[in-house]
Amino acid sequence: MGLNSGALPLSAAINWVIKDGFGQFGGVIYATMVGQKFDSDPKHQRFWSSVWLQTATWLEMLTPLFPHLFVVIGSVANVGKNIAWLAMSATRASINKTFCRKENLGDVTAKSGSQSTAAGLIGTALGIVVGGTMDVSVYTLILGFVPISLASLWGNYKSLLYTVTPTLNVERARLMLQDAILVQNGALVFSPEHVRTPRQVSKIEKFMREIRGIEPEDRMPGIIISANISKLERTFPWTNSNAAANVAHMVRDAFQPQYAWNELYYIGLYTADRLYLWYDDRASDADVLLGFYHAMAYRKLLGARSPSDARIESYVFAKQTFASACQNIMESGWDTSIMYFSKRSRFVNVAKAE
Repeated sequence: MGLNSGALPLSAAINWVIKDGFGQFGGVIYATMVGQKFDSDPKHQRFWSSVWLQTATWLEMLTPLFPHLFVVIGSVANVGKNIAWLAMSATRASINKTFCRKENLGDVTAKSGSQSTAAGLIGTALGIVVGGTMDVSVYTLILGFVPISLASLWGNYKSLLYTVTPTLNVERARLMLQDAILVQNGALVFSPEHVRTPRQVSKIEKFMREIRGIEPEDRMPGIIISANISKLERTFPWTNSNAAANVAHMVRDAFQPQYAWNELYYIGLYTADRLYLWYDDRASDADVLLGFYHAMAYRKLLGARSPSDARIESYVFAKQTFASACQNIMESGWDTSIMYFSKRSRFVNVAKAE
């Protein structure tokens, strides 16, 4: 180093250790927080991993402009890159599985890896060619990086539109059943030919943001799944002192035996635009799907019936048609063995509450 003291190389080494250490620690924290979402929303996680990677790379390019903030900017960028690579690797298995036609996941993974390697080599070669024609300055590099980064994000988004996810979360289940549950001549009808397949849903599925419930539409209420009952009153824009009492009445009504029918889910309706669905912690995946199926039928019928009549008629409809509906859903290519509607930790323990 040209110095008698070892302070300078030691300081540089410590800076690099701090920068890399923060990055790895951030990845660990992120994986702990996200968990099952890599399986339930692989397209959402995959797209945003690309956004984080591009953002982290952009931050790294800024370090020459702010050398006194090298550790701070480098640490933040490393956190973003570790999160991005972790999300990419975690979602790769789920996405590769959708391309399997037989039990050939290893073959698909190998081909995916070889294509990624080939794309990386081509990108490196193009970078060398383009870099040789550009002025070597930070500003020029950033200016050239932005359009390439946007092109990468656009390509990632378009490719995910062709990724078919056969498992069911809230958004995919809504799109699957949206046109299959109908109200004809004032009565609920299940139409098997209108059950959307995973491929049809993949073309219209929204994955840019995380969707945990269903928004109100066409005079039908939205569906909020596994809302925190203790904090429920805070979600209503009420200013009167009866908020807590109104919420308690709605929740108590939802869990009444005459409306629960010994099922392991509970439906509550308070306002014209909010329908609440809770699951018992003993509920199986079949119970979870039945509850969602009933809630979808309930919201369809609300415009033509009173809330109490609609609740009863929709339940009778759900019980009578659920078995055949499940058969049609599976024949359409959906995997009903596991439901990704809500975390199990958000299911309620009714026996303990009583």
